[in-house]
Amino acid sequence: MRLNYSPVIKSSIVRVILTLASSFNWLIKQLDVNNAFLHGHLSETMFIPQPVGFVDTNQPHHVYQLHKALYGLRQAPRAWFDQLRSSLSWGFRNSTADTSLFIHKQGSCITYLLIYVDNILLTGSLLLSQSPLLLHRPN
Repeated sequence: MRLNYSPVIKSSIVRVILTLASSFNWLIKQLDVNNAFLHGHLSETMFIPQPVGFVDTNQPHHVYQLHKALYGLRQAPRAWFDQLRSSLSWGFRNSTADTSLFIHKQGSCITYLLIYVDNILLTGSLLLSQSPLLLHRPN
């Protein structure tokens, strides 16, 4: 059975990380990913009918194959999370406490990344301007 949900960070984990940030006077950065669900790649073959108003009059019964997720698609949240997790795999590791918590350690510096659907909370001992997430520029 395929998972169709996007895991979200537990509120207890959010409180712990915010307490750490407050205790150590770390900066906190909140990010909202624009059109997040459109970034996910589908792992299964899906077809959709031609949208109303865009029906090809020469082939009105043809369907379109989806290669990427669309808003409203049940698989979209999970596809987005899987894409994000894959992008983070170059430097962050998934926490065993929560699948929506990612941790990056480099020497004595640590960065925490918390995911809530398409919202990201970033904090840690590393200056945020030097965070591996903000420095990474995907091709």
